[in-house]
Amino acid sequence: MKKVALIVIGVIGFVVVFLGISLIAGYNKLVDVKVNVDFEYSEIDRRLQQRYDTLTQLATAVNGFQAHEQTVYNMITSARESYALAKAQGDLQGMADADGLMSVALADLLVLFEDNEPLQATEAYGDYMDAVWGIESALTEARRLYNEAVKEYNKFVTKFPGVLYATLFSYTSEIDFWEVSDGATLIPNIVFGGQE
Repeated sequence: MKKVALIVIGVIGFVVVFLGISLIAGYNKLVDVKVNVDFEYSEIDRRLQQRYDTLTQLATAVNGFQAHEQTVYNMITSARESYALAKAQGDLQGMADADGLMSVALADLLVLFEDNEPLQATEAYGDYMDAVWGIESALTEARRLYNEAVKEYNKFVTKFPGVLYATLFSYTSEIDFWEVSDGATLIPNIVFGGQE
């Protein structure tokens, strides 16, 4: 009888230890994937802020070249305000929409550069263009890495046993991907020196 009681106690102890280790490991994995999403989100945020600041400087640099510049400057300002509001409200779709508006403003800004031969002739023009394309490239990569992190998080919290951990520890069931709004993926047609 004592032997059976010891076996039962041993099995119960093993199950309790196994469940404890499983809970700890599951919770830690949940934290890891969520922290990765938050980190990649902050990288997009940092890149968007860099983009907005740089494009505002670029729009100011072409000030006086065309009346159209004020429209582009207003678009950039509107996109910055929309992004700030969406960020303050935690509205991911609003942030993505502001990102799309900024992409459209970038296309218009590039047209301004293209249409101004005196500006094109300056060394600053090349520096500006390099900065813009560098920022856009980094932002594209930041979006991709964020969506990868979201994919891993979503896979973990929707598959067994991750769904149990997410429910048990009150984590969001799924996180939305960063989707660029319509028009943001259009590549502007840049013509240098009036030639196509």
